[in-house]
Amino acid sequence: MRSSLLGRTSRVTVLSLVLALVVGVLASAALAKASVDRVEGPFETVVPVAFADNPAGVELMFAECDFVQRVEKPDGSSVETQHCQLTEPFFVFPGLPPERAFTNTAGTCTWFSDYFLQTTGESLAADRVRLTVTPSGQVSVTTMYPPNPTPESEC
Repeated sequence: MRSSLLGRTSRVTVLSLVLALVVGVLASAALAKASVDRVEGPFETVVPVAFADNPAGVELMFAECDFVQRVEKPDGSSVETQHCQLTEPFFVFPGLPPERAFTNTAGTCTWFSDYFLQTTGESLAADRVRLTVTPSGQVSVTTMYPPNPTPESEC
């Protein structure tokens, strides 16, 4: 009977330790929260408004942005969102607001962080960008960055 009691006690002890470890890991994950920062505008950026047959492959316009918000994940990667309004054609490859919604999804070195440009002056490339421009000139941008974004000089 005594060895059965010791075996049961050992199992309870092991299960208690495993449970404590799982709770500790889950608590650590819960504490590793994302950080959020927001830069209020207005500030200016340049956005594509149409695909084109020119060296850039797009037509461009200036836009005035209300904000850019950056969410940094615990692993250091981040997502930025911003809202802007088209203002005037860009002087190189000028465009006009699209007749119907223009959506563009692109990869590395096609968009540079307005958040870092506004806060540190650095020009860092997004890994991915999704941009939508409406006929009324509303611009919505979502960009994704790795933990160590690529500087523009390396694009």
